[in-house]
Amino acid sequence: MHIKNNSHLCSTFIRNSGFFNRPPFKIPYFHVVKKILGVGTALVDVICQVEDSVINNLKLTKGSMTLIEESQIKEIRSNFDNPLITSGGSVCNTIHELNFGSHEASFYGKVNDDEYGNAFVQDLEKENISFKGVSNKTDLPTGCCNILVSPDGERTMATHIGIGSQLNPDEVNEDILNSIDHVYMESYLWDHELTKKTLKKFSDIAKSKNIEISLSLSDPFCVDRHRDELKNFITDNVDLVFCNFDEAKMFTQSDSMADVSSFFKNFGKKIVMTSGAEGAYYFFEDDVKHQSAQKIENVLDTTGAGDNFAAGFLDFYLSVKPVDEALKNGNRKAEEVIQQLGPRIKRA
Repeated sequence: MHIKNNSHLCSTFIRNSGFFNRPPFKIPYFHVVKKILGVGTALVDVICQVEDSVINNLKLTKGSMTLIEESQIKEIRSNFDNPLITSGGSVCNTIHELNFGSHEASFYGKVNDDEYGNAFVQDLEKENISFKGVSNKTDLPTGCCNILVSPDGERTMATHIGIGSQLNPDEVNEDILNSIDHVYMESYLWDHELTKKTLKKFSDIAKSKNIEISLSLSDPFCVDRHRDELKNFITDNVDLVFCNFDEAKMFTQSDSMADVSSFFKNFGKKIVMTSGAEGAYYFFEDDVKHQSAQKIENVLDTTGAGDNFAAGFLDFYLSVKPVDEALKNGNRKAEEVIQQLGPRIKRA
């Protein structure tokens, strides 16, 4: 971490010869910049608005993420008309928005040295986000996520991980985490044995360096597939967990907010949970906080709502601002992104 551009604050002190005889004064605020590394699946997002019938015909589960083979991509894309194409992946979206905040963000993932992979890296670098991952020339393409947006704004994802599933622990070393203050990970990586080992390698190095770790639960079906392993991993390694209400219910095996709340209060970890129009919650032992969300009339696309919420929360949380303010900032980011198409908040 380092101090952000505050050297001008000291010059007036030197000019005041009677400084130490002055009455007590308020010490100037020094903003400490934290460095965050996101570890996730590098994907190129291909986003298009479709009718619910298209999702049904493709046998996809509305509102969820389905892993597909490369051979299925052509059939899905045949239903797309003028799609939006952008670099993406859950962690990448969070890191991208977080980099517009008070801190510095970088990304670790894996791409092919192909057209999409090069575009992915260039998209990060043009926003001054450091790509600390791996780019290899292989037969596996850069991963893609085909996002089908329903008329109600719900998004359904059909993802071909490609080379993103090949994050290798042997390619991870301590130097990647030099000067890093916080590591943000995604549970999607738990779907592959190799990437699972990579997460464990990152967490081992982070713990040895006393680096805080946060983890997104990513998807309720992902949680269902790996619930017990994820609980053990979180218990041993993770400081802060992000989830939505559906993921929380799957993780806690509960159906009600009261039961979810009771579980998280006794879980011993900081939990940040979004719940759609109800807003966001924070649980840590006996400390429970809630911030309502603003009612949004023109929801266009919920893609990236959780990712941008996490960015907003982390920005304030890492600045050691009150949790209530961090929840509000997360809500603001989510509310902004769902009023546009795509997972990134657009700026002029």
